[in-house]
Amino acid sequence: MATYVITGKNSSGEPLVSIQISAINQEQHVVEELDVVGAVRAFLSSADGVEFVVAQKYEQVITVV
Repeated sequence: MATYVITGKNSSGEPLVSIQISAINQEQHVVEELDVVGAVRAFLSSADGVEFVVAQKYEQVITVV
């Protein structure tokens, strides 16, 4: 799984709150990663002082030479 960082920012673009998701533990597949990220984005967008929300996805790439 990739790591997602969802950040709520104020009108000046300064970060107010940031949430990192690096694992979603499920016994069997129940929810998609992007559904969880979308839910967190929606939650942060309703927080006081948050004007916009940015979600970034980070993946590790390993190259064997």
